[in-house]
Amino acid sequence: MQLGYSYKLKPTQRQKAVMNRWLDMLRSQYNYLLRDRNDSYNQAKAPRLGNYCDLKSGGEACPLTCSVSKNYSVGYPWKKSLNNPRRSAYEAQSSSLPILKKERPWYKSIHSTVLQQTLRQLDVAFAKFFKG
Repeated sequence: MQLGYSYKLKPTQRQKAVMNRWLDMLRSQYNYLLRDRNDSYNQAKAPRLGNYCDLKSGGEACPLTCSVSKNYSVGYPWKKSLNNPRRSAYEAQSSSLPILKKERPWYKSIHSTVLQQTLRQLDVAFAKFFKG
């Protein structure tokens, strides 16, 4: 027999304001990383436009201006492991979270596991999209 527990939160007005601020930050992070993955995928899969990555940026097609990976452009793409040195999109984007917290100090109020869970949700959604 399995038991399940259900809890109802009754936050104060101050706690509601904090949770709404967190949700806004998580939503913007999710959308930013989704945009990064979409742009990287489009750069890798779309036919090259002459010597340019895309017409919007007008940057010349080279690893400094175009994404090296078709999955992401935020984060560091290589591991120290010799067996499989390439990082997955989740690993690379999660390596950019400490940088995010340094550049935007207001993200320090959100625990790191919550930010990582947002990345996992994005990873699952992206995988399900390509799976069909």
